[in-house]
Amino acid sequence: MARFLALVCVLTLLASCGQIGTISGGPKDEIAPQITSSNLSDKQTNFKEQLIEFTFDEYVVLNKPMEQIVLVPADSKLESKLSKKTLSISIADTLQKNTTYTLYLNAAVKDVSEGNDSLMKFTFSTGQALDSLAFHVRVYDAFTKAWIPKVTIGLYPKFEDEVPRYFTQSKEDGFAHFEALRSGAYFVKAFVDKNQDLRIQKDEVQGYLWESVQLNTEQKDTIVFSMSLPEQADKIKNARLIPPGIIGVHVPSENAQSQIQLNGKQLGINELIGIGEDSLLVSIGEEKEIDLQLIIAGDTTHVRNTPKQQATKIAVQYIEKEGLQDRFFLSCTDFIQWIDTSKLKLRDLNDSSLVGYEVNFLANAFEIRPKKYAKKYQLTLEAGAILGKTTNLSSKFQREINWKQDRDFGDLTVQLSDTVNAGIIQVIEKNNVIRTMAFHQTDKISLPDLLPGEYTFKVIIDLNNNGKWDPINPETKTNAEQVLLFNTPVKIRTNWEVEVNFDLQSNQL
Repeated sequence: MARFLALVCVLTLLASCGQIGTISGGPKDEIAPQITSSNLSDKQTNFKEQLIEFTFDEYVVLNKPMEQIVLVPADSKLESKLSKKTLSISIADTLQKNTTYTLYLNAAVKDVSEGNDSLMKFTFSTGQALDSLAFHVRVYDAFTKAWIPKVTIGLYPKFEDEVPRYFTQSKEDGFAHFEALRSGAYFVKAFVDKNQDLRIQKDEVQGYLWESVQLNTEQKDTIVFSMSLPEQADKIKNARLIPPGIIGVHVPSENAQSQIQLNGKQLGINELIGIGEDSLLVSIGEEKEIDLQLIIAGDTTHVRNTPKQQATKIAVQYIEKEGLQDRFFLSCTDFIQWIDTSKLKLRDLNDSSLVGYEVNFLANAFEIRPKKYAKKYQLTLEAGAILGKTTNLSSKFQREINWKQDRDFGDLTVQLSDTVNAGIIQVIEKNNVIRTMAFHQTDKISLPDLLPGEYTFKVIIDLNNNGKWDPINPETKTNAEQVLLFNTPVKIRTNWEVEVNFDLQSNQL
């Protein structure tokens, strides 16, 4: 037996020696390609060449050279060519005399094996001296107050100029730095350059310093300014089917009262309902065509409604509403033709007794108002309780509902440091806006009936008193309306009143 075991061990050892494995090639290459020779060096003066060459220590590939190889100021187009380890950059136009330029290779060159890249920067002058002024800015989102990365910031000799004389890009913390600038007056514009054409488009997030900045000495301070997306021309869009009986569509507010047709039929007031400022629900009714054609203010939208979708039962949904309520709110997936109250039961779960109620409906929504208070109810809608305008019936719905009293809530008062002519406050819980309220000519805002929890809030200074936040307007040279954040959580307890002080001035950037 011992001899057999020894033989097995030897065979096992020999088998393991003969296994095929992967040979390790050593540690992964994480070093970007390095320049071994070039006819351009950083801080070089009296540069006269029309062709710049860089030779690297390994074979490389180009990465979007039209976008990533950039000359600032952009006084010439660049043409790039790669031959083995050498990158050649042709300067198509004659550079200006006695001018300082910076050539950026922003991740434009990668090694072949691992794709390592880096930012390479070369500042040079066509004259005997380098411009040496610097300028620092930082950009943030006007509504969220978050710092914005990858923003193009440009310096323009004239406000009307479309292409910047100098430009750079903000980092993750919103900071952007200019170097090797010539003295003079410049306008500052910032934009998220979606199509990378160095020009500001109407549909790009943008920000401005409306007055020029005079650069003649080294700037020590950082200029901070906000960015936002200008108000866009609204369109009819995002039509979607909510089977069996509703089309939901985004409609600009100016078109909300327009005549609306569905498959050539003019819709009446009982077949439409607005949801919010810019959404509309349209009743399909008994229309059985698969292709639904919706015409609003001359615009045509098509929605497909298959036989399977047409046969769908009506679904019911309970709507959670913030604050003290005296009724329950529900909606369904069809406009309501009738509710059979004999199939609707409201029960007090404390003693299982039935509770009387009143029910009202409009379009696809209905509300139930109990006639007796109970801490917890059970609401049951038997199958077929709702008849829709499609003639479809509802499926069964059941839900337990906790009913709140005054003592279940707390109140919050926000004491402002200054009187605000017009403003909007948003109450925020776990990053969700749970209440929005406008206020006027006051330094104190009362927010009653908040459920226990931790809240923050933001205050919008509504300068034009139109009840909404307005972004930047380049045509009128108007900045976005100011948003002030209160980020320290305020704890609300049941049956408590809490007052907090909000210093408007110290909240400004």
